[in-house]
This record gives sequence, C-alpha cells and structure tokens, in this order.
Amino acid sequence: MVSRRVGRSYQARYGLGANKATMNDLTDAIDVHAHARGNDEEEPLHAAQQASRAGMRAILFKSISAGRPWEVARRVQEDVDRWAEQDGLRPVKCLSAYVIGIPLRPIDFAHIREAVEGGVMGVWMPPVTSAWSISRLGGRGKWFDERRRYDEPVPPVAWEEALKTGLYVLDDHGRLLPEVRDTVRLVADHGVTLSFGHLSPQEMDALADEIGAIGYTRAFIDHPFSEVFEFDVPKMKRWAAAGVRFALTWDELSPLLGVDPQDMVGAIRAVGPEHFMLSSDAGIPLLPETVEAYRLLVATLRAYGMTEAEMRQLMTGSAKEILNLSS
Repeated sequence: MVSRRVGRSYQARYGLGANKATMNDLTDAIDVHAHARGNDEEEPLHAAQQASRAGMRAILFKSISAGRPWEVARRVQEDVDRWAEQDGLRPVKCLSAYVIGIPLRPIDFAHIREAVEGGVMGVWMPPVTSAWSISRLGGRGKWFDERRRYDEPVPPVAWEEALKTGLYVLDDHGRLLPEVRDTVRLVADHGVTLSFGHLSPQEMDALADEIGAIGYTRAFIDHPFSEVFEFDVPKMKRWAAAGVRFALTWDELSPLLGVDPQDMVGAIRAVGPEHFMLSSDAGIPLLPETVEAYRLLVATLRAYGMTEAEMRQLMTGSAKEILNLSS
C-alpha cells in the first residue's frame, strides 16, 4: 500500500480540470511574507514586476534590499509604478516591514518607532534569532561568535545556551519587556500588523495577553505547520478565538519542510478560512521566486479541494484587513 500522502496526491492530479488559468489565478492576491533583499534572495523590483503581471494586489516584504526598509519599498514602488504604466498594468502595492532581531542585536524601541513612523506596515517579533528558534533550529555561526562565518550553520543548542545567544522578550518574572509592550501599543496606534515571529509558547502567551488587553486585532503567526512551533488544530483554534490569524507559506509545503497539503487543507477547514492568509516565504536559491512560490501554494490548495470562495478569503480577505488596504 502506498502512503496516505502519496495516494491523495494522485487523487489531486486526476481531479485537475482543464482550465489552467483558473488554477493559477492570482488576481488581487496579497502576499504577507515575502523575501527579496537581493544577493542571496530575489531582487525586490523583479518580485514586484512579476506580482504586477500576475494581477496581485500587494506584497509585504519581510526582507528587502539594504537601507531603511520603508524608504527602499517606496523606491521600489516608484520604479514598479513607472514600469507598470508603460506596460499598461496595475502596479502591485509594495509594503515593507521591520524585523526585530535581524540583524541580531538587543531590542531597540527607538529603531522600531522610527520604522513604524516612517511607514512600515508590518513588525516581526524575533524570528530565527529568537532563543526559542535557536534552541530548535540552530542558527548562523556569527550569532554565536563574531569570528565565525555568517554562512556557517550551527545545530540546535541547549535552551540555556540559546538564551545567551538569541532574543527572549520576557523578563525574569515572565512579563513582556517594557520595549515589547511599547511596541504592541505603537503598532496598535498606527494600524500596523504584528507577527509573533519564532517566539516560544510562553512568549506567545504573554504577547497574546497584551494584545487582548488593548483590543489589538492585526496580529498573526507565520507558518503554523513549521516544526519550530508545536501547533495542532486545537491550539490553532485557541489562537483563532483570541483573534490571531495565521499566514500559511509555500515553504511549509516545499520539500524543505514537507507538510502534507491535505493536512493543511484539513486545518483550514477545521479552524475556518477567515483565520488564514497566504504567503510565499521563499525567494532563496532552494525555493522558487516569490510569485512562483505563491502560485504553487495557491494551485496546490485549489487542487486539494479548496473552493474559490475559500481561496478568495485566503488570498485577499484577512490580509486586506490586517494591512489596512481599502477595498
């Protein structure tokens, strides 16, 4: 007998219709987690041009070329606007984010405030540089010792060692650090979305308490199927009930993480499509470029039975709300 995963994959293939355009339709789609900083990632202008050709509505660049992210995104927007006008296309909206802990350094609220007031539309809590992530996934050599190479992979380390190297947003009493509480209020005041990054369960719980206390509703959790977390459907339902959304990624379905698409579809249906958004989280040599990664995610979900109404919610509905995009 073949595995459940392989058997279902052939059912998905056999069930495909002849309309390729429908399978690949990205009209008005929003990508809430894209990587395009050039060098080891895709160039942001290329991603924006491809998104415009596909009819997408917006991209939130978690990483973008060197410089102040909000200023770089504005320049990319100007470039893609000119290019799109010449080609008679609607330009995609280019949005930027500020990522706490990239590069790895202490949390500086002044920097976060400058970014939010400058115009970023997203703030990420520490991702791969969080202590929790380092304890589960490891990290880069330079994070542990300045004399080591940036591209030297380091395996996971014990929690005590991870706390010395990575970022942790709670104090000795389990409360959010003052600069993190200030960040929550800042993004709430400016209508900016907030990702939980790769925080630990206890950090996420504290963050959820804080956003719940002030009625903030623009928070989300990236790639909930990644093994960096320990989520299942009951846990996702609990987070959804607290008003937190989830950003699904192509990276989860890719060979690198290997999530079974039918499990992803089952969770979407169990929790409710209104609690989910879609994103690429790709753009590196081991993964497709941004728009192709997003297309693959969309096509896979359609092939595994998501209806067009459900897909429109996933592609546009929640993302439009958290990014404060008018209809």
